[in-house]
Amino acid sequence: MNSGKPGQIYKKPGKKKGKKLTDHGSFDFDLLYHLSYMSVIAGAGAPRNQLFRRAAELECDPAKYFDKIERTRRKLGCDYARACKMVGEDADNEDMKSLLLRLSSALVSGEPEAEFLAREADAHTKTFHNEYTRTLEGLKQWTNAYVALTLSAILIIIIGVVSTMIWTMNDAFIIGVVGISVGIAVLGVWLIYLLSPREIVVPSKPGSREQKLVRKLIFSLSPLAIALVAALAFIGLNPGLIMIAFAVVIFPIGFVAARDDKRICARDTEVGPFLRSLGGVSAAIGTTIRDALSRLDLDSITALRPQVRRLNARLHSGIRGRFCWQRFTEETGSELARRSISMFYDVVEVGGEPEQAGYRSSVYASGLSMLRAQRKTISLPFRWLCVAMHGAVIALLVFVVEVIVTFGSMVGDAQAALPDTAGGLAGGSFTNFNYAGLDIMQQLVLPLVVVFTIANALAPSIADGGSRGKILYNLSVTTMISGICLAALPDLAGSLFSSIQN
Repeated sequence: MNSGKPGQIYKKPGKKKGKKLTDHGSFDFDLLYHLSYMSVIAGAGAPRNQLFRRAAELECDPAKYFDKIERTRRKLGCDYARACKMVGEDADNEDMKSLLLRLSSALVSGEPEAEFLAREADAHTKTFHNEYTRTLEGLKQWTNAYVALTLSAILIIIIGVVSTMIWTMNDAFIIGVVGISVGIAVLGVWLIYLLSPREIVVPSKPGSREQKLVRKLIFSLSPLAIALVAALAFIGLNPGLIMIAFAVVIFPIGFVAARDDKRICARDTEVGPFLRSLGGVSAAIGTTIRDALSRLDLDSITALRPQVRRLNARLHSGIRGRFCWQRFTEETGSELARRSISMFYDVVEVGGEPEQAGYRSSVYASGLSMLRAQRKTISLPFRWLCVAMHGAVIALLVFVVEVIVTFGSMVGDAQAALPDTAGGLAGGSFTNFNYAGLDIMQQLVLPLVVVFTIANALAPSIADGGSRGKILYNLSVTTMISGICLAALPDLAGSLFSSIQN
């Protein structure tokens, strides 16, 4: 195998050591990978200087601390134990501070790095899995709370609209009711975001065919969708029809992203068994990884089979091995595959046993894939519940407001048509009907529908995690439902009073 940058199968130009590549809140996810990587590299017998150098060059947040350790050691001429203590005392992350101080103590005492890192990796793996499971339990409860919050927000509006038939309400009250409902929707989405596990599912650079297609569609269809909405709004088309047109344009982007997410989940499930089998076959027949790959039975994998066959063909065609593995990880489109395969590749590169490398990297990959499978059992039902709830609440909101507005208009017309002699009676009977409030409420229906359309698209996407392109899939569905309600329900509400008007 050819040498290359540790922690990745290939070199990326322009990347700096310790560069922050993760989203806020995903430090524990990165630390799990960092400790797992260091433990298997140390277990393979890599010398201390190579271990710290590779740890400093990984593309995740904890690498910046090991980069500081490397620079501190070179500039001050001290040993790794002293450098770890100096960097650890100045670390801004408590978990990293504790880890570096323990590592410094272990190095001073003469404890082998392999034993210390293996123990730390196992402990952090258990902690991460337990925390992830607890987060999922909380997420399950708050997805139910989100549904209750959304229904409460719509109920507040409907009560406010119906109340105009009972007593006079000023415009400030109606605007306040709408503001409260919008705040509840925003609060619900924020709570889902706050309580969802943080992890990286897809790489920042598109790799799979679907991810590359999604990027092309975003650059081509997004301007088209914006221009179409602006043009249809300019000519005064019904807002419901505009939303339907917008949903049709962005649907291909979301559909491709959602399909890519399903394939990534399937590939992540098979990465662990693939690496475990590859290492086992290589150790059993005593041959290289390349030859073991050609003897691997591919009937046990389905999602990764096309990528593995292309990898095998490239390796046996004389292409540089590191480039072949680079293309393989890119085609999977999975960050988990990239990290676990880089772990396996680098262990074999430093002279580790393929069987042990395959086992340790498969443990990392399989553990995370099982946690994500548990997350799917919560996010998928929540997604379809949001779609059904969105259809119900938007239909109810539009229909009730339109019925009340139509009824209020009829009452106003009837009051105006009454003779002057009955004016006093008419005034006494209909004084409490707030016509101005109804007019404002009718104007605020569209902004409310837009807010709930976006909120009910964001909430299930955040709960599910993964590619951000899936948001457009949910948004196209909720926008289509909202458009149909806005286009059809006002006419339906008007037809209820057509016989009375006639």
